[in-house]
Formats: sequence, structure tokens, C-alpha cells
Amino acid sequence: MFEKPRQLIEGRFYISPKGFRMIFLVSVLMMLAALAIVWPNVRKVKLSYDYQTLAAEREELLSENHLLRLERESLQSLYRIQELAKNEVGMIEPEKGQITTIFLK
Repeated sequence: MFEKPRQLIEGRFYISPKGFRMIFLVSVLMMLAALAIVWPNVRKVKLSYDYQTLAAEREELLSENHLLRLERESLQSLYRIQELAKNEVGMIEPEKGQITTIFLK
């Protein structure tokens, strides 16, 4: 099946084993050089994607942090605490005779 193309190639090209090794070595070196040139750019693209992912995650976390701060402040409001103390716990304001002042040295 491949006899005809092989005969055409053998008739036109003859490469000695030493020449084949040299061509192979040069092609491997060129591939390594191309890889050395291209690899930093591939690395930059990957780092750029990672940066974009982390930046989006940071924005999401900042938004969540803002919402959590607002929730904390609303839960710590004195009016809310007073309402919870009166309605849920049943606390009442002390009368004048119920307050005792203690002085410490």
C-alpha cells in the first residue's frame, strides 16, 4: 500500500544516520526553543484567568461582608434590645426605690 510513496521518497532523499541524528537534534532543539518562548505567555494567560476569578470572589466577599455588618448593627441596636427585653423576657423599668448604688474604692 505504501510502497509507491516510499519508493518516491527513497529515490529523492537519502539521509545518512548521522544526518538523520543531526536533523532530529536540531528539530528537538527548535521545539524546545519554541516552547521556551511560548511558555511564559501561556503562564501569563493562566495567571490572568486566576486573577479575574479571585477579583470576582473578592467583590462577592466584600458585598457579603457589608451585608453582615449591616445585620450586626441592626441586631445590636439599643431599641431592638429594649423591645426584646420587654416583650420576650418580660423585663420592666425599675422604680426609684428598686435602684441601689454601690460605690467601689
